[in-house]
Amino acid sequence: MTVSKKTQKTPSVAPVAPASPPKRRGPRPKGESEQLRAKILDCAEKLFAEHGFHGTSIRDIAALSDVQLALVGYHFGSKEDLLDSVLARRATVCYGERMAFLEEARKRYGAQPIPVGELFDGFAACFLARPSRNDAGWRNYATLVANLANAAQWGNLISKHYDDGARAYVKELQRSYPNADSEKVLQAFFFMIAVMLAVCARPGRIERLSEMQFQSSEVTQLASSVSLFVVGGFHSLVAGS
Repeated sequence: MTVSKKTQKTPSVAPVAPASPPKRRGPRPKGESEQLRAKILDCAEKLFAEHGFHGTSIRDIAALSDVQLALVGYHFGSKEDLLDSVLARRATVCYGERMAFLEEARKRYGAQPIPVGELFDGFAACFLARPSRNDAGWRNYATLVANLANAAQWGNLISKHYDDGARAYVKELQRSYPNADSEKVLQAFFFMIAVMLAVCARPGRIERLSEMQFQSSEVTQLASSVSLFVVGGFHSLVAGS
């Protein structure tokens, strides 16, 4: 006897719709991105000033900035590139202020030389006047530049951001002392920068030497004395030559 086979029907399956691709997040708004960059720069500036370049890691900067580690590299590249960006941000402001001061002073004095004291005040304002206005960012920056300027490793980086403005002031100082030896003018300018940066570094030396009787941590307290010291040194070294 033949057994008939029942026809088995395959259950119908509803077609599965293809999964929709994940939504891509658009680029950050420009303002948000700039705020993030500024925050990273502020934190890097603070840590570089307090612990030095080699004592600060990208991880430290990301942690203080409260951002993902990769974002620091995304925005600034290597740690060396980040340091360059930290310097460039305020160096641009400093250069603009110095050149604006020279332009205004040249108009005031015309053919007459600009007094050395005024030249120093115009040159040093971004490192002595700005940090004294309770601006933590500029205080950190001044300390950082003071530390970097005294390390041969960063000589080219400092030159990149500061030599153009420095040369403009050297020319004005040479005009103030037309009969002086040019090398003496450069030496005096070099000593002037050294004094300015020593004050910016705030090493606490005066406190320790005076057994805490006198303070040097507040730049405002030293600014006028530094100016008098620099002017006297210029006249003694350069005018005497």
